[in-house]
Amino acid sequence: MDVHVAEKEHDALRLELPRGEETLLIPLVEALQKEEKVLEARYFLGHPYLDRPTLYLRTRGEKPQQVLKRVLKDLTDLYADLLTDFEKKADKVKA
Repeated sequence: MDVHVAEKEHDALRLELPRGEETLLIPLVEALQKEEKVLEARYFLGHPYLDRPTLYLRTRGEKPQQVLKRVLKDLTDLYADLLTDFEKKADKVKA
């Protein structure tokens, strides 16, 4: 995935994602907003043909890159578990 770092400060990070990848932003922002160190987490979609979806993250006491990595790892684990559970149950269902 081609992620562009548009802004990077000691407590803020703004990333631009490829068009068509905005679905990822909803669960990501929801998970980021639950983090204690996160002051602000939001996304912007902009114009569908002209702008890239953007994630903005501002933290307190921890680098935003570290918080983002941790939350992405947690989401990866969550969805991997979901996929495993689905595969087990799907094998039991006969078409």
